[in-house]
Amino acid sequence: MQASDSKQLFQVQMGAARGLYAIVVITALLFWLNQDSIKLYCQQRYHQSCEIPLLGQMPAWRTGAQLTALLEARRDDLLERLQPAPQVATAPLPEVLPAPIPVVTVDLQTPAALAKPLPHGAAHTPAPVHVPAPVAVAQPVAAAPMPEATPIADPAPTLLQPGTVASLAAGDEVFLVGDSLMQGVAPHLANSLRKRYQIRTVNLSKQSTGLAYPGFFNWPKTVAETLDHEPNVRLMVVFLGPNDPWDMPQGKGKPFLRFKSPEWEVAYRARIDSILEQARTHNVQVIWVGPPNMEKARLSTAMGYLSGLYQEQTALYGQHYVSANPILGYADASFSYTVQTAQGKRVKVRVDDGIHFTITGQKMIAEQVLSLISFPGLTVTGH
Repeated sequence: MQASDSKQLFQVQMGAARGLYAIVVITALLFWLNQDSIKLYCQQRYHQSCEIPLLGQMPAWRTGAQLTALLEARRDDLLERLQPAPQVATAPLPEVLPAPIPVVTVDLQTPAALAKPLPHGAAHTPAPVHVPAPVAVAQPVAAAPMPEATPIADPAPTLLQPGTVASLAAGDEVFLVGDSLMQGVAPHLANSLRKRYQIRTVNLSKQSTGLAYPGFFNWPKTVAETLDHEPNVRLMVVFLGPNDPWDMPQGKGKPFLRFKSPEWEVAYRARIDSILEQARTHNVQVIWVGPPNMEKARLSTAMGYLSGLYQEQTALYGQHYVSANPILGYADASFSYTVQTAQGKRVKVRVDDGIHFTITGQKMIAEQVLSLISFPGLTVTGH
C-alpha cells in the first residue's frame, strides 16, 4: 500500500513539474516574441531604459522581435490584399466646351493672400484672427541652437465671428487629437458638432499617449497620416500633456533626456512643431487646449511648463492656444474640485484623481472650444 501511495505521489509531482515547465517555456516564448512591446510599456510606466543587460542585444534574443515584426507585416499585407479592389473609372465622354467667356481685367495690386484659394464655403473677406503675443524663449545652453522661427501666416479661413478663432463650412470635418483628457471631452464636442451643424469629427484620442514616447504612440506620424487620408479636415483640436513630464528616451542605447533639460525641450518643441507643420501644409486650423492645474503640485507645475511650450509654438504658427484653467475657474496656480456657477451653486468638475474631469467639466471644456468656432452659412439644427 505504501509503494502504491509513493507511486501516485511521484506521478502527481511529475505532472506538476511538467505543468510548471510548460508554463515557464510558454512565458519565455511570449516574452521573446513580444520583447519590444514589453520594453515600450516598461519605458512608458517607469520612465527609464528597460533593456535587459547582455541579453537584450544578443542576435538570438533579438530574432524574436524581428520574427514578430515580420509576422505583423505579413498580416497587414494579407489584410490589404483582402480589401476589395477599387473600381476602375470608365473614360468620360467627350465634353463640348462652352464659348470662351469675356476677358476680365485683374487688379495686380490685390494682395497675394487674397488671391490664394480658400476652403470651400469661405469668402475673400479679411477678418482679424487672434494670435497670442510672442513670448521670449530662453535659448538652451547645452543643446544645439534652435533655428530662429518666423511667424507663419494663419491658415484659418475668413468670416470669423467676433470672439471666434476658427471657421467651418458645410462638409468640413474636425480632427480630435489627445490623451485621456481629450477622450472625456471629445464625445461632447463631437455630438454638438454633429447635432447642431452636421459637422463630422475624426476622433483618435487615446489614453496614456503624448509626445514624449513616440515608440509607444507617435502622434506626429498619426497626424500626418490622418490629414493625408482625410482631406475634409479643416480644424484640429489638440488636448494632451499629463503623460509627458518625464525623462524622454532619445534612441536605442542612449541615455534618457532629463525632463526640462535644454535637450529635452528642443526635442519636445520639435514634436509640437511637426504637428503644427502638418496642419499648415494641409491648410488646417488648430485649437490647442492647454492642460489645467492639477491637484499634485509637482504635476501641476509641469503642466504649466508644457502649456508655455504649447502657447509659444502655436503663436509662431499663427494658430490658437486656449488654457483650460479659466474654463474651470482656476486663477494662477490654484486648484479646486468644484467651480461656482453663475447661479452661485458649486458643481464638481474634477474627479478624485485630481487629473481628469467629471462629465460637467468635460462639457464645460467642449462648450468653450465650440464657442471659438464660427459656422458662417450653417443653420443650427439641434441642441
